[in-house]
Amino acid sequence: MQAETLSERERPRGADGRRPLVDFIVIGAMRAGTTMLHDLLSGHPQISMARMKETDFFVAEKNLPRGTGWYGAQFDPARPIRGEISPNYAKAMDFPGVPERIFEHCPGVRLVYVLRDPVARAVSQYAHSWNMGELSDTPEQMARGPEYPRILDASRYARQIDNYLRLFDPGQLLVVDFDALLADPQGQVDRILAHVGAGPMVVPPPARQNGNDELSRVPKPLLRLTQSRLRPLLTAVAGPALRGRLRRLLARGPARVAPAFPELLLQRMRDDLAEDAQRLRQMTGQEFARWSI
Repeated sequence: MQAETLSERERPRGADGRRPLVDFIVIGAMRAGTTMLHDLLSGHPQISMARMKETDFFVAEKNLPRGTGWYGAQFDPARPIRGEISPNYAKAMDFPGVPERIFEHCPGVRLVYVLRDPVARAVSQYAHSWNMGELSDTPEQMARGPEYPRILDASRYARQIDNYLRLFDPGQLLVVDFDALLADPQGQVDRILAHVGAGPMVVPPPARQNGNDELSRVPKPLLRLTQSRLRPLLTAVAGPALRGRLRRLLARGPARVAPAFPELLLQRMRDDLAEDAQRLRQMTGQEFARWSI
């Protein structure tokens, strides 16, 4: 899955007939450093990241009905490379049909997929949903209900990739190990920039990750407000730095601690995800050496 440069590929055309609708999309994974990556790429002078982080434009149940004009308005026309990050694009069980919609609109788009230990990612998604007030079940209750296969689906990375490679050339997809991104942000961002056709940049130390600890200190009513219909307005008027300062300002209360996963359930998750993880290693040629499975 090696990339050509941006100039070597056929650029998809937007509604204006000149600019591509979007040049690259980070499709996930959820809880795998996508907020940190969005903030880093937003600092590149050639790259216009979508003003609304997680536009979910290619999700039929979300913002697809707003149309390509709305989507195009997410980007700064003065910057030559358009990119967006929407982890819901790699959650096929919840949002089917996303790869097909992306291919219909942007057949030449570059794709980036950041992958975290599948079990750790699923646990983090549970903790995030619990802290946001979207989920009240204990891990054991969650594992007996419909949420369990949905959370695991977002950790079945090989299955998600299958959906894209039915349509896109393997060279359009870059897979990034989350652990490598944390250990060597400069090296991994260099890979991403080369993949999307952007020039090099000096990567500053990451200011933050979208951590559950910080979110757990923000009062739940305020968290729900940020996920309401006001979210597009909030993301449009507040850049990454300002949103980070606001989050830290609000994170003053006592931390809510999500219930811990018992070892028996963690082992069940490792067993359930092992086959997909092994197939992912064969598919990508990457070791993912620090993963638990």
